[in-house]
Amino acid sequence: MTDDGVRTRPEPHSAAQSDASARTPAPTMTDQVRAAWTDVLGHDDFDDDTPFLEAGGHSLKAAQVLIRLRRQLGVRLPNRLFFDHPTVRELAAAVERIATTSPLA
Repeated sequence: MTDDGVRTRPEPHSAAQSDASARTPAPTMTDQVRAAWTDVLGHDDFDDDTPFLEAGGHSLKAAQVLIRLRRQLGVRLPNRLFFDHPTVRELAAAVERIATTSPLA
């Protein structure tokens, strides 16, 4: 009802509108790698270009990150991958390449 007492109809609500508003974009590979680092390191005090070791990581924690990503993505990720690609940005790009070419058998 408006201030002058006239009854108004609610705006039509389409299914497409509710579907669009209910959808959230899928996380990017960078988001997924960053989340794995955050979980394993126990903090998010790093940026996408900070090397893992400088963020407080070590080899055991690197293995834990790779295990999380393997399970989450269903791909084989060699342990060496982490040391060849030590930042979130580099690791995400490498994992993305592997994920598109070699799913876990």
